[in-house]
Amino acid sequence: MSTYGNYQNAYKKASVNTLDQTKLIIMLYDGAIKNASFAVEHMKSGQIEKVHDCLIKTKNIVTELMATLNMDRGGDIAKNLQSLYSYMFSQLIEANMNKKTEPVVIVIDLLKELRAAWTQINSKKKNDAKRQNTPEKGKMQNNQENAEKRISVTG
Repeated sequence: MSTYGNYQNAYKKASVNTLDQTKLIIMLYDGAIKNASFAVEHMKSGQIEKVHDCLIKTKNIVTELMATLNMDRGGDIAKNLQSLYSYMFSQLIEANMNKKTEPVVIVIDLLKELRAAWTQINSKKKNDAKRQNTPEKGKMQNNQENAEKRISVTG
């Protein structure tokens, strides 16, 4: 591998290590959707080996999504997601065995819906963080103004 390739891989690893959990989950959904979509395209063009590779990658990502679930803290949401991921996994196995697009399309639709929900969660987190930071900025500005007043009065 070239030096450039090593730097590129290091950058990707650093980028992933600094992302928060929500963004990582969205990235997993993106990868699963991409690979599942490629599998459908390859089925239509008869590239069976590529279909298999893409479906295996998609299954691996779904497995990783299952692994991110915290069943203790997640309650019913985690249980429902686990059921959905298990269903997707079985659909991907069926698609790989029978080389049919329908199960993959079902999985893609589910992944897109879940991705949209996680994107909303991420947006809400950003908005909440902005709202929490806004009073602090005002507080800091007021402290700075008070300090300037004290300096001008005594100086």
